[in-house]
Amino acid sequence: MTKWDLRMLALVQLIATWSKDPSTGVGAVIVDPKNRVVSLGFNGFPRAVADVVVDRDEKLRRTIHAEENALLFAPRTVEGCTIYLTHPPCARCAAKLIQAGIARVVHAPAAEGFAERWADDMRSASAMFSEAGIEVVA
Repeated sequence: MTKWDLRMLALVQLIATWSKDPSTGVGAVIVDPKNRVVSLGFNGFPRAVADVVVDRDEKLRRTIHAEENALLFAPRTVEGCTIYLTHPPCARCAAKLIQAGIARVVHAPAAEGFAERWADDMRSASAMFSEAGIEVVA
């Protein structure tokens, strides 16, 4: 890992604290090849939707992942950029990152509990990144 990778991983840890999800705050930072921040994202409900949910399944249905928010808020193309994440991406987010042209994914190791809950997704994401030629650094 480079000095910039470590800096950006520290930044995503801060961004993750903006999430209102008490169980899994996730942060994302997209940077261009010159290490300039293009976009930020954290997991949460869509704007103007109350952060009050009665059960976990409904919370999961309503939550926009950090990667998705970073892609949605990017003011320009993210083609050739790197995304930094607090957690390994799920398969659906991996597919979106590939489609958007992200060239590199750098993430912190999966936290205990997270890895077990998302194991199938993480395997699928890893396979897609490999097939698409996306560099993944953990």
